[in-house]
Order: sequence, then C-alpha cells, then structure tokens
Amino acid sequence: MTASSIDLAGNNGLDWLARLIGDVRAAAPRADMLMVGAMARDLLLMHAHGVRIARATVDVDLAFAIEDWTGFERLCAQLTGSGLFKAHRAVAHRLYYRETVQIDVIPFGGVERPDRSIAWPPDGSVVMNVLGYREAMASAKNVKLPQDQSVKVVSLPALTVLKVLAWEQRHNIQPDKDASDLMLVLRNYLDAGNAERLYLEAAHLLENDDFDYQVAGAWLLGRDAAAVILTHNKAPAEAIRRVTGIIEPEIDPDGPLRLIGQAQGVNPDQDTRLLAAFYKGFTQERKP
Repeated sequence: MTASSIDLAGNNGLDWLARLIGDVRAAAPRADMLMVGAMARDLLLMHAHGVRIARATVDVDLAFAIEDWTGFERLCAQLTGSGLFKAHRAVAHRLYYRETVQIDVIPFGGVERPDRSIAWPPDGSVVMNVLGYREAMASAKNVKLPQDQSVKVVSLPALTVLKVLAWEQRHNIQPDKDASDLMLVLRNYLDAGNAERLYLEAAHLLENDDFDYQVAGAWLLGRDAAAVILTHNKAPAEAIRRVTGIIEPEIDPDGPLRLIGQAQGVNPDQDTRLLAAFYKGFTQERKP
C-alpha cells in the first residue's frame, strides 16, 4: 500500500479547504471526521499526483462516526450554531459553508442498521447504504493541508468500494457521477503513487504478452480494495459478495454494461477491461 500520509500543506489553492476543516473542528472539536467523495478524489489524484481531472469539485462530503441519531443532531446543531454553516431547507444532511460551499454530512457507525444502511429520521423513508465507511475510516490517509490543518481522507482503494456501492444505489438518479469517478481511479491508480509497487509486488504481470499499464493498475487496485475489506470488516465475506455481485453483470459481454456506458469514457472497450481487471484483483485472481 502507499504511504499513509500526504503533505499538501504548501498548496495555497487549498487554503479555503483548510479554513473549512478548521471551522468544522472549532465548532465540533470531538467529531471523528473523514473526507470522502469527489473532494477526496481531487486531493488524492490531482493535488497529490497531478492526475488531470476534467471537472474538479468545490463540494465537500464529510462522513462522521456517530454513536446515535442524537449525536448526529448535536453535530449539526454545533455546526449551524457557529454561524458559518447553514442548513439546507429540504435535505437533512446538507449544509452550506459561508453560504457558498455545499457540504454533505454523512453519519455512520452507531446509526447503522444490520444491513449497513442508515434510515434518515424522522420516518426512515430515505435509506442510504453506508457499507464501507467504517472500513474507509480505519484505512484512511492523513492529508496535511495549509494553515496547520489536516484531515483524514478515504484511500483510493476504499473510495472505489464506496463508488461501486454508491453507483448501485443511485445510478438511475445520477447516471454518470459514480461511474465516471470509479473509472477515473481505475485508469490512473498506478500514477497515483503506485507505479513502483508494480515491480515490487506484481512483477508477474509484466510477463504477460499483452501487458497493459492501466490494466495492471486496475488489478492492483482491486487487490488493495479487497484488502481494505478483509482487514477492517468483521464479516468480510458478505461485503465482498455485495461488491462482486454489482460488478459481475457489468463485465459480462452479454450483460447490461450500464456502468461502462454511464462512465462516458472515450474507449469503452478499454474501460471494460479495466473493470474486469479490478474484479479479478478483488477476487484474488493472480492475473487480470
């Protein structure tokens, strides 16, 4: 695995994010916070390794380990009580920071149901899958930001797991968001600080007559994603089954291929190879 800490303290373009994190901590000093979503993607790919991203984001998704729903209400009250965060009128978990930056606040941990989902109060009619968030917190990277701030950020392997599960839940509502993010990580995993590992941990892939750099990276990413679940999930078999059950029909040549289509890549055939390589790494096959 790559280093557990990333130093972006000298990136002045992240001053605004450092201020946001600092203001969250000032309002809720005991909160156990994890950055996920597109901002985590941008930090780990673009800011840390120069990977080109077509659409960088200014939205921030923050996940919080919460004991119960009372704790979540207290967290939101602390944030809005600071005067810097304003609640969305209709979306319970959405805030606006200084009236400009959209923040989604995602609770997990003690509020989870047995199937690793949460049902939003008061009536529980809105359900969200949070499988993978505990594992993401346990395997997070510490990212140093300007102004002496730092934040836990989901690792790329854990992010891919979250993206696969999120795509299953909302691909009919947001048809390209999660698929595009997933494929972006698959295409660039080696260039995100993992190139040397290809020679140290997966040199056997170099022996393939049809060796492909991106495919090798997707395979390694799949192996790393499985390791996150196997290491940090008390019932890993069920979590592995849920992820593979989503991917299997999407790499079947006779299947729906919705994920590849929604990713809107310039080379769908290559993207299909990458997703298949990720699956093989995830299921512990020796080669993509």
